[in-house]
Order: sequence, then C-alpha cells, then structure tokens
Amino acid sequence: MLRVGHRARMDTELAAATAAGGMLPVPRVLGRAEVDGTSAVLLERLPGQPAADLARQRPSLARAAGWACGGVYALLARVSRPAGVPPVRNAPSGLIGSDRACVLHLDLHPFNVLVGGNAELTGVLDWANAAAGPPVLDRARSWAILTLDPAVRARRDQPGWRALADAWAEAAALRDMPAMARAWACQFMLTDLARRYPRSDLRHVSEALARAEADTAAG
Repeated sequence: MLRVGHRARMDTELAAATAAGGMLPVPRVLGRAEVDGTSAVLLERLPGQPAADLARQRPSLARAAGWACGGVYALLARVSRPAGVPPVRNAPSGLIGSDRACVLHLDLHPFNVLVGGNAELTGVLDWANAAAGPPVLDRARSWAILTLDPAVRARRDQPGWRALADAWAEAAALRDMPAMARAWACQFMLTDLARRYPRSDLRHVSEALARAEADTAAG
C-alpha cells in the first residue's frame, strides 16, 4: 500500500504506528521517498479484511469481529506517547486518565480494523489522525463514528453491521462515556465532516453535542 502526504504529518503517523506496533498488528514501512516536502511511504499489506466487509459477507461472525475490534482500545492505552506525536487538540480537562499521554488512533472504525477468517484481529490501518492524550478519547471518537456518522447511520439496518457495532460497543464500553468526552467527540466530528456534508445533514451531531454539553454542565 502506498500512502502520500505532507512530510510532517507522515512523520507523526509513522511514529504513532511504530509505537503501537509493540501491542497491535500494524503495517511495516517497506520504503519511503521525499519530494518537495511530500512523503511517499510504501507500507506492508496486512492479512485479513476490514471488519465491515467480514460482517457483510459472513454475518454469523460479526459479533466475534466486533469483540476483537473492541479489544483494541485496552491494548492501545498501554502505548505511551513517543517523541514526535503531538498532544490531541482541545482535550477537555478533568477526564479520567487525563494525566496519561497514550497514543490515540482517533479513527478506529470497521474499515480501518482488519480481521481474519476466524474474526481475529489482524491489523489496524490509517494512523493519519494519530495524537497523544487520555485513552477515553479514542473510545469517544469511535462512539461518535458508530452512532452519529451519516455514512454509518445508513448501514444500521444491515444485520451484520448491527451485530458488529453492538459487540464493538459492548467490548469497548462505548455506551459508558463521560459527557465531556462525548462533547469533545461530537465537536471533532462536526469539524471533520464540515467539508463533506451540508450542515443540515449534521444536525443530529449538533444536537448530540448540545446534550453532552448540558450533561457536562449538570455534573
């Protein structure tokens, strides 16, 4: 696989992935070239397939795949921040674990996590959003993706997807999220998707943000 991006961003991505590689299967770097501030990185192709594809093709394994994916957070929380990985932006203070600077993937969803034929974890891809911060923010980000992202909501009636997402949420306790972490994740999503969707398509995200902020204020 070939990834191309700004040199500084690729440095961060590779530093985070390399650090996480001590706990999780991540692609090895096979080669890298630099041209005028842009990096082209050749990465190893890992075995398996996206969990989303397995859930669609083999719904009977969807729950097992969800549990495998949901186990990623506990492993990643054990990876301390390496040099070259900046702190996550706008992290709320007062979160449990806010004194810990762990590697955060911040884009863990069923197309970025690979599983094998027996629903076992075989890879974690796409570290482009990587940062460092309290582990709960990685869970909050996935909670937002699996419940609020418009592309994901369009799939929620598919039996395999629903089983995958439900097991993922159970394994990672995504439904047990501090209000301030939910608020942070909603704001992250609004910023991230602003160029891809009109504001009207993200109204439900704004409403979830308002609820989370109200819950935070209520204590």
